[in-house]
Amino acid sequence: MTTRLKQSETRNIRRSEINLNPVNPKRHTDEAVKLQKKNLQKVGFLGGIVWNERTGNLIDGHRRVKAMDLHYKYDGTPETDYTLKVEAVSLDEKQEKEQLTYMAVGNTKADIDLIARYAPDIDLADVGLGADDLAAIGSLIGTADLDIPDIGAELFGFGDAAQPKAEAKTAEEKTRHVKEMKRQVEEKAEQQAMDEAAYCTLSFSNYDNYLAFVELVGAHEGDRYVKGETVLGMIE
Repeated sequence: MTTRLKQSETRNIRRSEINLNPVNPKRHTDEAVKLQKKNLQKVGFLGGIVWNERTGNLIDGHRRVKAMDLHYKYDGTPETDYTLKVEAVSLDEKQEKEQLTYMAVGNTKADIDLIARYAPDIDLADVGLGADDLAAIGSLIGTADLDIPDIGAELFGFGDAAQPKAEAKTAEEKTRHVKEMKRQVEEKAEQQAMDEAAYCTLSFSNYDNYLAFVELVGAHEGDRYVKGETVLGMIE
């Protein structure tokens, strides 16, 4: 007889009950969070946030929560608190860290070949694809039929005209264009990797010193993330 698997419990809880996990291995850039906010405002919140009731920490869904914080202008006060749906689980601290790691490392890379088949039917600017993925899709099917406003215009050589400039290029020019496109993709990927690594951790010898720092930078007790630019601005 097959053993029945445990399942999470779907609940509606207040945002103030949720802690952004301080050891979340996933690093979400401000741009990624803004893109998530745009998607939420476009189609709504589709669920999938995993919350540990024992610790109050998130296990999965940090980017979605951060995006909803932007939408609702949540600042930790009762006036900006809001309700959201979560999948509640009950894990000890060891299990929590294991699942955090599994969900970060276990993320699969998108099947670009498959996406390329239906790429002309969607707006590629709103689905979270990086410059390297866009370049790969463009190389598979060309750029004439792709809808890539703003995010892909410069990358693929689109001008103000309705048709892309690449169509009028000679074979030699197209080869140079592809090489230049790859160079730009590599540079953007390198810059993105550097931006995602642009963080450090501060620790204090006691909680009073932590509270003094939080008050100094205008954050809230319980906050575990402070923009470095805020501190830099105070130093300058």
